[in-house]
Amino acid sequence: MSHAIDEDARLVSMMLHKTFFVMFRTTVDAARIAPAMHDHHRWIIALEKEGRIFASGPLSGREGEPAGGMTVFRAASHEDAEAMAADDPLVTSGGVTFELKRWTVNEGRLILSVDFSDRSFALD
Repeated sequence: MSHAIDEDARLVSMMLHKTFFVMFRTTVDAARIAPAMHDHHRWIIALEKEGRIFASGPLSGREGEPAGGMTVFRAASHEDAEAMAADDPLVTSGGVTFELKRWTVNEGRLILSVDFSDRSFALD
């Protein structure tokens, strides 16, 4: 039993342990979303260029129906991430509300392929 516990502790110690904060958007007034979408895109692209987000985009249901959105922030604290989320024009317009969760990434794989010959790339 001790060997299994030691092995598990070793496996866990090797994991990434990288913390992000995930914003889940929920639509509360769809009529307010379209007028705020341009400002939302400008806001999220600015955060991307500053290196403050890992990923962002809409969520959808099984049949492709809109189901809110999600943004993964790089932030020093929950408070910093919450301040960024509160500045989202979709939030300030009253079109969406949000919930913020801390996410610790331990496992996974990022695959990036770059072909130097034609400068093409793929992210899977």
